Amino acid sequence: MKKTTLLKYHSICSLIAGGFLILLGITGSILVFNQDLDQALFEAYQIDDAPEALDLDIATAAVQKKFKNWNTRIIHFKKGETIVFNIRRPEQRMLVFVHPENGQILGTIDQRRHLTKWLLRFHYSFHAGPIGRILVFIFGILFLVSIITGILLYRKSVLKVLFLKIKLKTINKRVFYSSLHSYIGVWSLLMNLILALTGVLLSYTVAISGFNEPKQPEPPILVTSLNKTLKMIESTIPEFHPSYIRLASTETAPIVINGSFEDDPFVYSIHYNKLLVNPTTGAIETIKKISEEPLSYKIKSMITPLHYGQFGGLISKLLYGFFGMSGPVLSITGFLIWYRRKNTGNKIR
Repeated sequence: MKKTTLLKYHSICSLIAGGFLILLGITGSILVFNQDLDQALFEAYQIDDAPEALDLDIATAAVQKKFKNWNTRIIHFKKGETIVFNIRRPEQRMLVFVHPENGQILGTIDQRRHLTKWLLRFHYSFHAGPIGRILVFIFGILFLVSIITGILLYRKSVLKVLFLKIKLKTINKRVFYSSLHSYIGVWSLLMNLILALTGVLLSYTVAISGFNEPKQPEPPILVTSLNKTLKMIESTIPEFHPSYIRLASTETAPIVINGSFEDDPFVYSIHYNKLLVNPTTGAIETIKKISEEPLSYKIKSMITPLHYGQFGGLISKLLYGFFGMSGPVLSITGFLIWYRRKNTGNKIR
């Protein structure tokens, strides 16, 4: 394909998606730190008077009594710490904070107004419902196409830029913008490919789910003991560390316990390891371990952690946040290059 044709496609894709990619890049860079932000925001609900307490049965009973007909998930349960529930209905999400010893409800947060959840909804739908989800999917594809055409355009100079054999040029504004654009594009190439690919896959899933008819939940009241189930897991599957519990959503559905196995690679999502528990007897009926599943399942389990940087410590988060801002900067420099070329008639070399 000719360079002029590649440049045409590269410019069109970048210009159409540019403004939205700036918003997605900024929100994505913030969402890398969502767990840290949540921890700071949830501090007001933390307790310090029961260092060894963890009674999920009392806490669950209190939540199900107050919030009838909500799908219930337990997203944080550690000894001596406030238990955090995520309860859901169509178009409604709530966080409920419960004392780990006596089941007292310490507070609630409407997720529609909670900072990180608001940002997450904006990131995958612009708060525009199904149309917004489709738009995010389309812009993700355009971003991916712009990266691929950019690689083809600058393929001869990628290694030279990477190893600093080509200096940043400052002859004039057009040349400076073009040089800066290529430098940022090359140095952030791998990260942007990961973000674009995983973003397209995630946004496709989210867009498709937006067409499903929402149903009012009618979950059963918990009759088995989560306390006993967790103790059984600890004694029979000690290599498994549960960290997320989905209570049965229907009379026939199981309780799903997600978590990590000790031999899991750091990039696997905890939500793809599943223990399916009988909601009546508390017996483990099925164990689904990522490492024992097909390659396609393993790849699916890595998409969300890779997109949001949900692994590693502060350094990896800082790198994700830093490189996540390269998309917005590329959009801005790309627009400036196009604008100056349009007004001067010069071509980018």
